[in-house]
Amino acid sequence: MELKRIDNIWHFFATQNQLFLKKEIDTRVLYVFKKNKIKLLHSFNPNFTAHSNLSIGPENFEMAVETYAASQKRFGLPAPVNLQQRIFFPKELLALSSRFSFVVEKDRFKNLRVTLEPFIPKTIKDTSSPINLICETLWSFRYFSNTIKN
Repeated sequence: MELKRIDNIWHFFATQNQLFLKKEIDTRVLYVFKKNKIKLLHSFNPNFTAHSNLSIGPENFEMAVETYAASQKRFGLPAPVNLQQRIFFPKELLALSSRFSFVVEKDRFKNLRVTLEPFIPKTIKDTSSPINLICETLWSFRYFSNTIKN
């Protein structure tokens, strides 16, 4: 049931925003969108959907040179992520740390890629709001249309 819901959400976004959706199924399920040379990639294990991540970044992103990570805030548990480089991080994205653990990477050409974990699409609004926040903050455009209603 959950796999069908995730599939329907991504197909809905592809249809409403007139984007090409590439879907690959192997040991992991992979959904890929491209808009304005920014690639959105959602991958998850179909047997255990909590092991999922969403990555947003330029198509031409190379190997990361700098990394910043923020773990999801959990009551009473120490943060599992401990990385040192915190220089370039866009502070507007810190609001996402209440729902996701995320990693921001920068390559040698100053391209940024953001990875959110665990990313489990439940509703259209819960799926589009973090994606649009990241795209507006880093690249000044909305990835998905704001006129979509549930």
